[in-house]
Amino acid sequence: MVVKKYFVLFVFLCFGCIAPEEPKFEFKDGLIYIDAFASTEAGASYVSISESVVASIGYRNEFIEGATVFFRNSDNGLIIALSEENGIYLPPNDFMISIGESWELDIELSDGKKYRSKSEEVLKPVAFSNLKATYDPELIFKADLNQFVPGHSLTIDLNDIADEENYYFWKFRSYERLIICETCENQIFRNGECIDFENIENEGLENLGDADYNCDGDCWRIRYNENIKLFSDKFIAGGIVNNLPVGDVLLYTNENIVVEIQQISLAESMYDYYKVLKDIVDNNSGLNAPPPAALVGNIYNPDDDEEYVLGSFTAASSTTMSLFIDRKSIPESAIEPFNNFTSECVLYCGIETCFTLEDCAYDTIAPCLETRFRTAIKPVGWID
Repeated sequence: MVVKKYFVLFVFLCFGCIAPEEPKFEFKDGLIYIDAFASTEAGASYVSISESVVASIGYRNEFIEGATVFFRNSDNGLIIALSEENGIYLPPNDFMISIGESWELDIELSDGKKYRSKSEEVLKPVAFSNLKATYDPELIFKADLNQFVPGHSLTIDLNDIADEENYYFWKFRSYERLIICETCENQIFRNGECIDFENIENEGLENLGDADYNCDGDCWRIRYNENIKLFSDKFIAGGIVNNLPVGDVLLYTNENIVVEIQQISLAESMYDYYKVLKDIVDNNSGLNAPPPAALVGNIYNPDDDEEYVLGSFTAASSTTMSLFIDRKSIPESAIEPFNNFTSECVLYCGIETCFTLEDCAYDTIAPCLETRFRTAIKPVGWID
């Protein structure tokens, strides 16, 4: 599977520098971009590896398949292997790092190229409280839609520690109920995959267009933050910081939602990295919209000290809190209109009439596969 993202701008940080600086740079093929995160929270660690390609339609990043990827404990040499899954590399589901440990990243591409990160120490987390969601019908402006979109602003009260310099970064995962688990475009779902109609025997089916297949049980879609929220306590004397903005949860659907916010403690060098990244992302419509930002961080090629390696590896502790948000009564239109098919009705029961699941003679449902973007495990804080 190839994941492509378009971009028009790179910003570099020089190795050994605290403050980022603007470089002179020429676009070219073959630039490696690595986004890697190791967390004290299970299920929050990942590595993304891509390569720049210059094409007639612009510049893009293509996911690099077949890499060998490891997290390495710098203290005891423990190695954790990551596996490739849907355009990303993931450690085992129960993998977590611990406060006080130091970790680094090792990558070897299929062509033999190697990349490593500097060792990153896991700092102790800082507590927060009073997670709140405030609805705004014009929460942020999305450049790709050329309009303001609705959503909830997340705020917290931060319990900052006096006499320490602390740097904070917030990420979130949101969970919303998913009814449709598979869509086959001009195909039909059989034995776990979409296949062509002509490959179906003795069912008398014709190509009637696209088909949506209901989940075979409880299922939640997982989304992630699209912008960056940071805070430095350099100019405060510790204590409680009230109503600090930590996330923007957009109204993609009117389904109720659970948001799990992670407050991450960063070293100053990584804070500087994310600060420049934030400036670029804010000007380019979010992390998931083109053009994504890329920075030179703490990753290098041990065999070629002149190669620019874009991106960074972060090993960090986090404090987590979940919040249920009821969105059923919101009058504004969602960004992604919800599919009108109900959980009792699916296409393709052999004739044009839509039967219930029990009336269909063959598979009309699809499994809720556990991935980074989907789960059948009820999220903490979910209210039925």
